[in-house]
Amino acid sequence: MKLYVRKTLVFAAIVALTLQPVLAQAQVAVGNANKIVSGVRGVWQSNTRTLNLKDEVFSNEQVNTDADSAARFIFRDDTLLSIGASSSVTLDKFVFDNDASKSQVALSMSKGVMRFVSGNLPKNLYSIRTPAALIGIRGTILVITVALNGVTSVSVIEGAATVTALGTTTTVNAGFSTSVTPGAPPAPPTGTPPTPPQVQAMQTALGPDPGIATGGQAATGLGGLSTGALVGAAALAAVLAVAISAASSDNDSAVGTTNASSSTSTATSQ
Repeated sequence: MKLYVRKTLVFAAIVALTLQPVLAQAQVAVGNANKIVSGVRGVWQSNTRTLNLKDEVFSNEQVNTDADSAARFIFRDDTLLSIGASSSVTLDKFVFDNDASKSQVALSMSKGVMRFVSGNLPKNLYSIRTPAALIGIRGTILVITVALNGVTSVSVIEGAATVTALGTTTTVNAGFSTSVTPGAPPAPPTGTPPTPPQVQAMQTALGPDPGIATGGQAATGLGGLSTGALVGAAALAAVLAVAISAASSDNDSAVGTTNASSSTSTATSQ
């Protein structure tokens, strides 16, 4: 019976270790927190956590900030994302592939303020969605604000962006802004107005953008796997090793018992 249990444990460990790459792949970090001011939370896979400096963030994670907080993230493609107070941004789909054409950066913002600096992927692979519009990136630094009623303002600092709503696409160049009301097309671009208070507060809290020295800080293990995924793999490997050792010990004991029984039988027959 004990030998059966040990063999079952070995089988379970092998199955778990086989599944580990799949589990780890679901936990590939796409970026890191470069700066956290006050209360910033991440919601990922139905779990809510407080984000701290250098914490990893993941595709499909939602980042929420309090009324007096702000956060900045650096992603694996060197994209910079700054989020101001009372904001909610979801990292909808962040895929980084050796084949750049298979990569994608898509995020959405339901309220608040953000500053986005596109990274080194082809520019058509970036997109930002708000309740009122879809924003395309064209080698861009831009600031987006979303009011509680969904009204979206897009100001381009560098490069250009496309803003699409209600079947109409407007190109916004550096130094210009547009606004979009839900259910309406983008307003014609005009010269960017003075920086609104919520944007000023975000910039003051976070300071100037950092230089990118690491080519993306999210790679914290083999292939950018998160620390938790690597620890999980190591733990499963340890379980497998113990189980195999235990089963081997049982087999040795069983062989020894069989040999001893055989010797006893021989001695008795003599």
